[in-house]
Amino acid sequence: MRRLLLISIIILGLFGCASYTVNVTGYGGLDDYTAKTYDFMLSQDIKTDLEAMGYVSMLEKQLACIGWEKDTKSSEYVIAPSFGITGSKDNEPKARFGVGVGAGTFGSGLSLGTFLGTSTGSSSRDDFTKYLDVKLFAKGKTGEQPIWQGKIFIQDSEDKLSEVMPVLVKFAVENFGKSTDGSKEFTFNATGKNMEALETCPAE
Repeated sequence: MRRLLLISIIILGLFGCASYTVNVTGYGGLDDYTAKTYDFMLSQDIKTDLEAMGYVSMLEKQLACIGWEKDTKSSEYVIAPSFGITGSKDNEPKARFGVGVGAGTFGSGLSLGTFLGTSTGSSSRDDFTKYLDVKLFAKGKTGEQPIWQGKIFIQDSEDKLSEVMPVLVKFAVENFGKSTDGSKEFTFNATGKNMEALETCPAE
């Protein structure tokens, strides 16, 4: 029995199985959008970082799967993403991109610190919180409250963002533009098969 258990653990390790609790919280959302066309509003630190631009490209591809089309000339909406890693030991950002792009906060007034604090309070002190914050603005109104904002975050013991960004993007897009009560939580088992599926369109 022990040998069988050991073999099972080895197999899971070989296939890169990982389980993440994915938390999604936000506000806003419209029942109907005039046209699902958008352009990104990116901070300079995102534009000048190849890895960060790769995440933006990943977000763009997934948005196309749900009918949102990037249009740099005549878009109806503007999307401002930001993402990074926060260590739970001191609650200080370890890495972040795009923080401060656009205006507005949660409808309930939650700050990023409060938002992350609720997730790190019961976790191991060695855990890192990885987050993706996506804001949707009406065109020409990026200085106002976003019409939709979603924050997606997960925790693990690694200080790398690259391995989990596909998961964050997946749940950002699956909840993009939808009304939310600010307390949605999902569990995503990131097996090798599921991770490969993230490269294609999200499930309807």
